[in-house]
Amino acid sequence: MCTVLLRFQPGAAWPLLLAAVRDEFVDRAWDPPGEHWEATAPGLVGGRDRTAGGTWLAVRADPPAVAALLNGVRLPAPAIGVRPSRGGLPLAVLSRPVSMDAADLAGYDGFHLLLGTPERVVVWSWDGVSVLRHDLAPGDHIVVNAGVDTADDPLVPHFSPLLRAAPDADPRPGLPTGQAWRGWTDLLRGDGLSGDDPRALIVRREFEGRIYGSTSASLVAVGPDGVRFDFAATPDRPSWSEVALPLAR
Repeated sequence: MCTVLLRFQPGAAWPLLLAAVRDEFVDRAWDPPGEHWEATAPGLVGGRDRTAGGTWLAVRADPPAVAALLNGVRLPAPAIGVRPSRGGLPLAVLSRPVSMDAADLAGYDGFHLLLGTPERVVVWSWDGVSVLRHDLAPGDHIVVNAGVDTADDPLVPHFSPLLRAAPDADPRPGLPTGQAWRGWTDLLRGDGLSGDDPRALIVRREFEGRIYGSTSASLVAVGPDGVRFDFAATPDRPSWSEVALPLAR
């Protein structure tokens, strides 16, 4: 699974604070955040999945926004052809207006797609039949593979009070990550839970001889004047750094 924890406070200096953990098979190759799509999605910065070429999280500095993708329900393989990669969806919603009608998504596997700006946070959930749009209210929220703020996933009731206890960040560009994101980097350490605990934020499990685990973590602040993006690989032993973003065009 993947997890997004966020705080949405319209009117604050940084209306959207977002922490995300990516879970994937650890042998699936990927690239750290960069401008990997200059030809097709200029100005976007995110990590790149080398297998399909898309991303699980990307940001846009101007106008400020973040998009993140979580896998949803697994659908049967199509009778003909292959399903399009869901990793292109964050790039699409950051680049242009995109229809989220069921007819347009019919080929995709299930997903939850988040788009956040200083004014709004929207999550579209697709289950192969219908699209549910969530316009998130101000406050703290957790998105997992089961959906938005769903207590059916043991992670959500465990981490909800920890998220509420996290102080507001001070993510001014240039501050060290630990200072800018005081309390949030601690939150992303996973509260000491084992990787195979059903409540785990930082996961590590074995499936048919392959290791599935948390392969990176991101911290993103979105404000009216810009975006701050911090990234760490191997979140069980994080080494955080602020990601350089392109200047406004």
